[in-house]
Amino acid sequence: MNFVLTPESFEVRELFNPQLKPTGHYLYYLLEKKGISHKEATKRIGASAYFCGVKDKNATTKQWFCTSEKIDEVNEPDFKIKFKGCLNERIHIGKHKGNTFSVKVEFTPEEQKSLKHFKAKNELICNYFGEQRFSENTIEICKSLEEKNYEAALKLFLTKNSKFDSDKSRAMKKVIEENWGNWKNILEHEEIKDTGKVVLFEYLEKNPKDFEGAFLYTEEKSTKTLIKAAQALRFNIELNKMAKEKKANNINTQIAGQNLLVSASKAFPRKILIRPTKFEENFRKTSLERKTFFSGEKFRARRLDKTRFELTFELQKGSYATVFLSFLDSWLKNKINKG
Repeated sequence: MNFVLTPESFEVRELFNPQLKPTGHYLYYLLEKKGISHKEATKRIGASAYFCGVKDKNATTKQWFCTSEKIDEVNEPDFKIKFKGCLNERIHIGKHKGNTFSVKVEFTPEEQKSLKHFKAKNELICNYFGEQRFSENTIEICKSLEEKNYEAALKLFLTKNSKFDSDKSRAMKKVIEENWGNWKNILEHEEIKDTGKVVLFEYLEKNPKDFEGAFLYTEEKSTKTLIKAAQALRFNIELNKMAKEKKANNINTQIAGQNLLVSASKAFPRKILIRPTKFEENFRKTSLERKTFFSGEKFRARRLDKTRFELTFELQKGSYATVFLSFLDSWLKNKINKG
């Protein structure tokens, strides 16, 4: 099974049907975007907007949002905003039922034969966090935090480059990496001295071994995102352990760089609760509670040509299409191997 998620091959549509009225405190809009991140979309909206959830950049998406002030409609090829009506109640995260997905994939002849026996609604799938929750460097940093190796975690957090970094950010990270431990040099460097990172390195100059405490002086939004990823990683680990203990003859796949068992059972507890560590409570006091399994609904495979198909399916909110697709890929391989 071969697929690449792009705005041309992957579509996401929110399952949400608000009963709108002509007037109300909040104005409801339908947003269609193609290859545009949530951050960029909110910037282009230009007003405080409330969403049911964040939609993938590498997709063509249709979703709802609301505002408390009127904004202009937009009708561009890759970005459309259409006013639909009003309500007194605003949209909040998780208000939608779920999402409908459409993805173009390629199947081998053997996979096509096995696909005829796949009944999505009968399969219970482990509800792992997918790639979208973890950046390319996140898992390595999270593992250091789990080991309480705060120096390694902080160094990775401050120096690892990502594809989204600006030239300025890359230059700063290089300075920090090359001068790690020499906080005075970092503070006096041209790339650092007039930035928001000064307070962090001033703290390290006064407390050169307190790397755990130094996290309190990092950029808050990025650190909270890291903590969410750390809790998600622990959830995945706990769920994988549950799958190993409670589901015989399981199948495995790679999800976000983790080798995980993906088939679930009704013997699973319905939810797993991940409580914040003492360190995490400095940034996020709430626990993470998440369902342990899900099923795909309204699965359909439509042939496009000899090898290509368009798959459509619905998932409950909070479940990842990438996890469903990874499950399907592993299910097909397992079916073929068993003959």
